[in-house]
Amino acid sequence: IPEIIYGTAFKFENSASLVEAALKAGFRAIDTAGSKSAYGEADVGRGIVAALGTGAFERKELYIQTKFSPFKPDKDPALYPYDTKKSITEQVEESVSSSLANLGVEYLDSLVLHSLYPDIEDTLIAWRAMETLVPSKVTSLGLSNIDLESLRRVCEIATVKPTAIQNRFTVDTVDKPNPQFPANLPYQLVTWDRDVREYCHQHGIAYAPWGLLWGSLDVLDGPGHVIEKASKEVGISKEIACYACMRTLGGCQISLLCGTSNEGRMHETLAGLAKVQRY
Repeated sequence: IPEIIYGTAFKFENSASLVEAALKAGFRAIDTAGSKSAYGEADVGRGIVAALGTGAFERKELYIQTKFSPFKPDKDPALYPYDTKKSITEQVEESVSSSLANLGVEYLDSLVLHSLYPDIEDTLIAWRAMETLVPSKVTSLGLSNIDLESLRRVCEIATVKPTAIQNRFTVDTVDKPNPQFPANLPYQLVTWDRDVREYCHQHGIAYAPWGLLWGSLDVLDGPGHVIEKASKEVGISKEIACYACMRTLGGCQISLLCGTSNEGRMHETLAGLAKVQRY
């Protein structure tokens, strides 16, 4: 599991150029999804192909992760890379076939179940369908936007255990949502997702926090401004110091998601994390 992954959500028509730039800057892991609601997977693929064309690295050095997104009845079926009228198993197969074509690769390093179905039994069906693709088309599996009880249920029936959980990381919870953010964002049952992170720690599952800097940085810094003080001492930005602190959060293996659209910050982030390791 890579320490840092370049996230491509909401990059849309800029996905190709930003992915190419991220890989040239030194990122070696890319996160995307087949659903068009927030991702442009085909453009991500074009960015990967362009960067590989420089000869600076090979496909085997990359970690390419995409997601199977369950159909939501209130969404346009055209946003999904599969026939929404087919069975869940068939949808998974069509989605992965589409992703392989979009990304221009023969296998995926990680396939993530993007969200849960309303019925946990449907979630388990999707997981079993994903398992059948390992190792022929997919190397590892993961889950996203999942609560502790559902994670336990999946692990109970899994023959291929999840290697990573990608959840929103925030102080806000289901019973105390933040009115400043969109109402459809996922919320945890426990602040900072502590219950899920503890389960990941106990079972050797990596934890990938998303939305890390969305209104959480000042809360994480606390009244003592620990992160800010550390950033000044090391000579890096407060954001990079936060990333560095997250690397050993609660004993979990942490896989950071960075989605900057600023090429300068791509270089700054990687250089800053390397500087912390040397400090």
